[in-house]
Amino acid sequence: MQVNSGQIFNLWDTNGRRSDVLNALRIYLEILREIKAEYPDERWAAYPASIAQFIFYQRAIERSPEVFQRHDKYDALMEHLGDDLPAFLSRDAAFSLSTHDRNVLDEAVEQRARHYTSNLVKIGLADSKRNESAVGTAFLRERIVRDPLEETLPINDTNLLLLRQLLKLRIFSKPIDGRMSFYSPCIMALLLLLANDTVDHSALMAVVQGLDPYLDEAGKAFVFANIGTVSAIEERLYQVQVDIPAEFQKAELLQEGEFSRYIRNRKSGHQVAVYYAFYKALYRFWQEKNEDTYGALMDVLSGRGKIALQKAFGCGKTIFDVGRGHELTLDEFWEKNHDHMLLASETFNRDFYLAYSKSNRADDIREYEDTTERLLSATGLLKFDPLPELAFKELLSQIFDEDVLAAHVFGTMTEAEYQTYEEDIDGEFMSNRSLAEILGYDAGQIAGKIAEIEKRLGVTGRENIRGIMRSKARDDFIRHIESKYTKERILELLPLFSDRKNDKKIQDAVNKAASVPTIYEYIVGIAWYYISGKNFDLYASFNLTLDADFEPVFHAGGGDGDIVVRYDDLAVMLEVTLMNKQAQKRGEWEPVLRHSLNLKASEAPKAVITFFVANELDHNTTNIWRAVAAATLESTNTHEQVDGVVIMPFTTKEITGILDAGVPSEKIIAQVFRSFAQVSQITDAAWKTEIMAQLLPS
Repeated sequence: MQVNSGQIFNLWDTNGRRSDVLNALRIYLEILREIKAEYPDERWAAYPASIAQFIFYQRAIERSPEVFQRHDKYDALMEHLGDDLPAFLSRDAAFSLSTHDRNVLDEAVEQRARHYTSNLVKIGLADSKRNESAVGTAFLRERIVRDPLEETLPINDTNLLLLRQLLKLRIFSKPIDGRMSFYSPCIMALLLLLANDTVDHSALMAVVQGLDPYLDEAGKAFVFANIGTVSAIEERLYQVQVDIPAEFQKAELLQEGEFSRYIRNRKSGHQVAVYYAFYKALYRFWQEKNEDTYGALMDVLSGRGKIALQKAFGCGKTIFDVGRGHELTLDEFWEKNHDHMLLASETFNRDFYLAYSKSNRADDIREYEDTTERLLSATGLLKFDPLPELAFKELLSQIFDEDVLAAHVFGTMTEAEYQTYEEDIDGEFMSNRSLAEILGYDAGQIAGKIAEIEKRLGVTGRENIRGIMRSKARDDFIRHIESKYTKERILELLPLFSDRKNDKKIQDAVNKAASVPTIYEYIVGIAWYYISGKNFDLYASFNLTLDADFEPVFHAGGGDGDIVVRYDDLAVMLEVTLMNKQAQKRGEWEPVLRHSLNLKASEAPKAVITFFVANELDHNTTNIWRAVAAATLESTNTHEQVDGVVIMPFTTKEITGILDAGVPSEKIIAQVFRSFAQVSQITDAAWKTEIMAQLLPS
């Protein structure tokens, strides 16, 4: 990814921003794959050269209706096309779009398709022509081959794939004399967390997001000299060099028109009036400190615009120490703030503009750091709650040498090397490379690191290392669950899923980076943990990708059930969906039955039971689940014959009632098996052969 000098890098395009980053990446990549399969001759280009961008946008809003709730211009375009839609899609020579519709197609549809899919390119899941990369294929398959060091990590393959991509991610400068400098933000984050036991959250993200490939050698030396003092690096980042406008080099109070030519708000012109009121009150207090000017300043600072003022002039923090409730006297306020640059200044207007410029850069950094943080957390290794730290730091400190990481933070390439590295689909960025390959470890270094880890943990073998680390992760996970998601909290959360208007409330309560269906699966799994008396390994049962803080971020796809609980003599699968009755017929009948068959075949001779959980249940679906217990079916994995598949449907309300009433899992399972045992088996396996013999006698 290339950035201009002074530009803050951005891992997620603000056009179409959404919180469920990983879910969105998978959806967008799946749509590109579908388009490639259905329209093999279409390239990634604008209409009329291609309909690929139109089809992509159409499917993106269909697949994420809870995200793209309004698309008025697209809807109007579709209404205008009406019966001409086939001619539009086929690019019939006799059909032409109006100028208005052509503009809508370009700006409200195709441009957005390009923006949304650019996020795949930034992470290396696709190239600039939107061709799926090898990394993208692995991401959808959720399977990668691990090197010996990676085998010790207690994270799943999706976590690891993201870690690899972020370690390879480089922010490049524009070419200068045939060379391009680069900066690696993820490696910087790892280095800072390895070097510090505790790190301020805002300082860490400001440094990771705020550094860039244009940093000079003195700046790089300062960064490495202060690795253990993150706040010092943060402060230096905000010391921007700016040209002071002539108006702000004057001594007298500026008029509002002069002020607003340079002090602006990108989103709201109304805020500029708040900025000017603050400027005027502060200028007068700076000139003459008395009760009247102090009262006027406090009125502005405590008014409705105080948050906007903090963003515009305080780097997102309180501008002055005003005490609790703004109750300081003038003398107390002066004692606490007399050395503040805006109060101690001899050139007030000039320093006011500098404070605005500094805070403006901090705001730019905060604008994009949220997505960066979510991706870092999704590696399963970088924790952010309550403070940033590394999960499994003892292990990671052996895998990652600080000197090696430091050598990879900044560097240079020729333009040709950049092309090969980042833009070629077979280049390093879009190819599956392991941690050892990315960091340049040879076989001897890998063996040495494994030996040191074994010595520290007192075990032998990579599997034993991973077993110890997974055990630690499991214990930490259970502490997290039993602290944040008590039985009482689960009883509060479950009813919220019955109304999709509660989506934001649910995400705020659990994880903004996860889709609501993913969160539903997580919460139902925890509900079963309490229903079953906490007598199984919940951490191993989830088919979810969790972040480093043990919150759900990504719902696994593919051929496995949502939650599989393995007891000594029984396997329980929970299949969880927020699909409504109609969608259940299309989207759940086949996969739920397939997962149930395959699990029963693979777990034999154990008993197997599937619980299908949804907000509402389709009558036919409920009875079809009952009916399949009568038939002999076939596993799709092994083609073994399977009898007596048990799929028991429950609503969210029923699960909530069971949890609230304290009904134990043993009673539920026994009652369901007792009932399904009454289903008469279809023993006449040759019934079709007999019919055909009558119809077509030999």
